[in-house]
Amino acid sequence: MPLIELRGVERHYKLGDNDVAALAGVSLSIEAGEYVAIIGQSGSGKSTLMNVLGCLDKPSSGHYRIAGRDTSELDPDELAALRREHFGFIFQRYHLLGHLDARANAALPAVYTGASSGRRLGRARALLERLGLAERLDHKPNELSGGQQQRVSIARALMNGGQVILADEPTGALDSASGAEMLRLLGELNARGHTVIIVTHDANVAAQARRVISMRDGLIVSDAGTPEGHQPVPPQHAETEGGNRFQRVAVQWREAVQTAWSALKGSRLRTALSMLGISIGIASVVTIVALTSAARQSIESDVASFISGKIGVWRGNPALPPGAQAKAFQPAEIDSLRALDGVTGVNLERKSQLTARAGSLSAQVEAIGADAATLKARKLKIAEGRYFSELDQRDSAQLAVITKKAREALFKAGESPLGRTVMLMVGGVAGDPSAANPYAPPPAWGALPLTIIGVVDSDAALLSGGNFQGQIFVPQSTFARKIDARIDYDYFELLLEPHTSPQQIRAQIVHRLRALHGVEDFGTWNGEEEFRTFSNILASLAAIFAGVAAIALLVGGVGVMNIMLVSVSERTREIGIRMAVGARRSDVLLQFLVEAVVLCCLGGLVGVGLSWLAALGFNSAQQQLHVSVSWQALLVAFAVSSAVGLIFGTLPAKRAAAMSPVDALARE
Repeated sequence: MPLIELRGVERHYKLGDNDVAALAGVSLSIEAGEYVAIIGQSGSGKSTLMNVLGCLDKPSSGHYRIAGRDTSELDPDELAALRREHFGFIFQRYHLLGHLDARANAALPAVYTGASSGRRLGRARALLERLGLAERLDHKPNELSGGQQQRVSIARALMNGGQVILADEPTGALDSASGAEMLRLLGELNARGHTVIIVTHDANVAAQARRVISMRDGLIVSDAGTPEGHQPVPPQHAETEGGNRFQRVAVQWREAVQTAWSALKGSRLRTALSMLGISIGIASVVTIVALTSAARQSIESDVASFISGKIGVWRGNPALPPGAQAKAFQPAEIDSLRALDGVTGVNLERKSQLTARAGSLSAQVEAIGADAATLKARKLKIAEGRYFSELDQRDSAQLAVITKKAREALFKAGESPLGRTVMLMVGGVAGDPSAANPYAPPPAWGALPLTIIGVVDSDAALLSGGNFQGQIFVPQSTFARKIDARIDYDYFELLLEPHTSPQQIRAQIVHRLRALHGVEDFGTWNGEEEFRTFSNILASLAAIFAGVAAIALLVGGVGVMNIMLVSVSERTREIGIRMAVGARRSDVLLQFLVEAVVLCCLGGLVGVGLSWLAALGFNSAQQQLHVSVSWQALLVAFAVSSAVGLIFGTLPAKRAAAMSPVDALARE
């Protein structure tokens, strides 16, 4: 069985509307160990024939068999395996990778067999030393002469054994002395058992072969045939031993990462600009997420202290029939609710909307009866002066503590309110019978003088200024005696034990009060439910802000895809070289995907660094809200960066992997 057999092979190309036949029915057999020269002028089809023989190109019709295998039945990866295991290519223009030294260029085919780094570099060294390049192992192609570069390409052709050596115009770019040395080396390789096929237009070069095939217009016009008595020489070449499946995958990934790193270093400015887009996107997302998370925690903490773990009950119900009046809550009714399981206490707070006057200024304020727990319950802190003492409460002292908003409404800017008197316009006085009946005709107005002893401000990080009108706190005993002497209440809050079910307790409250009042003339609210709704709203807002920030990341991803498409276009020849020496489509796909991911991950790390610096600057500029970039944010940023690289690197990588080896090699 011949090693190489072609039967009626044709290869047609489309040039506009014209169909060009580069091969027009070629039939040919080549035995193992032959030394064949294919000669012809430019346009004769000899280079196309070599591309078909080396599985770089596929026939339009006909059959090509190598070692009995019909190449028309093989998929791209199986063709890559044929190139990797059977062929070694020597190109006229050398086709060495500029970023690799001589040893790495020679070792390239063994990468795709899964050979370990030590094994393939050791074999590359031995081959280069045999070819007289022992002193040039670490030199890159631009540091080698044309003859030396061609020797590196011979070593590369022999790396995996090179059963068939295909040489395309091997002396075309060499001087006469280097050309003669090249032909001598090809003769030696044939003598060692390699099948050598050279393509040339030079009759003197063709004369070195034992069999000459002449071509014209895509046809074989003469063929000396296999020399009579030809006996294949037993192969004396050794193939580089490949690794197992795990080793092949490990080598594939390591090569992809190393290639990606080399490519990114080779285009530093473009890499930096591409990273900038990803960095801005990641920094925007991480910063917004960190900021909204900190804000959510602060707001939820503040709001939770106001409403979580509470059930509010108020007088009145819009569903009452016209003319029906809601009853106030009597102390005995409140005590019966206090006895419910899961209730730890009752917050009784009296308040009233009144007019306050200080000098020539007046304002509508909320007067509140306060005790020792009021500041903590309302998350207030003393900004100026002091709070009520136990003696003030016992003596029903006519003192007041005001909020900053009340201060702004009643006093001029820069004017201290401490020690000043504020007049509260109250209806009814202590002991007035009408005060016990809120539905009686309003009594005459009276002025209650109060001495201001303190100013309070919100202790909540993000809820300061949340009250829309000023508030004036007076001792609870003073409020009960001189502002509102009623013994019943219009509103109160039940405080719940942790881990209790607010829904169940709320149902018990409604049931008990309905039984006591005979009608549901009251309303309730569940602080836990309100807090959960509030948290959901904050989460939705945080997601919206993060989505807006992610637009920058999307723009950065599009930039990466554009840069990778440019990179694929610029490195087309490299892709062709790798495919020619046996790279599978998956190898090329992985190479460019990893490059995109590495680029995005580097950008992501820079983006996290920028967001960390932004957080430090924000925290140093203010004290109310602490923003931190957590390890979870780092992991998420790394994962998002990788995902961006995978998503936006897929199209360029697929385009690179889908290239035809012969088309890729033809581009410069």
